[in-house]
Amino acid sequence: MKDSKIEELIYNLSLNKGFSKKNSERIIFDLITSKDRIVKFKDIINYIEESLSECPICFYYTENQICEICQNSQRDKNQICVVSSISDAHTIEKSNLFKGVYHVLKGEINLNKNKTPDKLTINELLSRVNENSEVILALNSTFEGEVTANFIAGILRKKTKKITRIAKGIPFGGMLDYIDDTTLKIAIKNREKYED
Repeated sequence: MKDSKIEELIYNLSLNKGFSKKNSERIIFDLITSKDRIVKFKDIINYIEESLSECPICFYYTENQICEICQNSQRDKNQICVVSSISDAHTIEKSNLFKGVYHVLKGEINLNKNKTPDKLTINELLSRVNENSEVILALNSTFEGEVTANFIAGILRKKTKKITRIAKGIPFGGMLDYIDDTTLKIAIKNREKYED
């Protein structure tokens, strides 16, 4: 029996962030044996395709033209939390600790993967920052996160004096997606002035 089509399906699914080849294989075989799950899987994909998109201001997800956070007049628009991904913003938002707005970079600088600064939403961030803004760099505590934070801080110093970084309660190499709420709370509360 030829498995080339199955291997192609597994490979294509594994291209998605967070899907290893082994996880993709399990999902494919689970869907083959559980037809009712296929319907739920289709519903998820259809809903994402038809109802969700990126906010043109902050690049978080939205069901409308502009996301609820950017539209919310109660949020502090002068407090901008910079994260690398939608999932990082979602992690912070779930904690109910942050009352400002977000800016999703859509990645971090990684020259080995051809992810240069021009491929991130840095220019869009700059257009949102003024002298009254506090920019909180909530990037992953990895080499790429540090490079990205240094790069952005260097540019932002011309626009605002208040650049902070979430506290180092997050271990080096740590990803925001995997940090527990207590550690995240301490990291946001104890943020400090950004020094390179």
